[in-house]
Amino acid sequence: MEEKMKIGLLGAGGTLKIKDGYLNFLNPYGKTFRVMVNDIETVVVDVVSMGQGELKIIGHGTELAKTKMPSTWANKCQEWILSMIKK
Repeated sequence: MEEKMKIGLLGAGGTLKIKDGYLNFLNPYGKTFRVMVNDIETVVVDVVSMGQGELKIIGHGTELAKTKMPSTWANKCQEWILSMIKK
């Protein structure tokens, strides 16, 4: 089963996808990460500058992945990922 979320207007901020037990992120500029869903404990958003947030995937007491994006997008991604790992 595949779950997908497009980030921003028409996916301009990239795509989050859960498939085959992995959370994948790909943005139009080539920045990516891939993390096993079972390893994710929580997701946080840190403010890095005005209007910018850093989405961080946390698991096993360490930072598994992170990426910068507009704060509103980061918050929506956080909510979506948390809702998907709670299933």
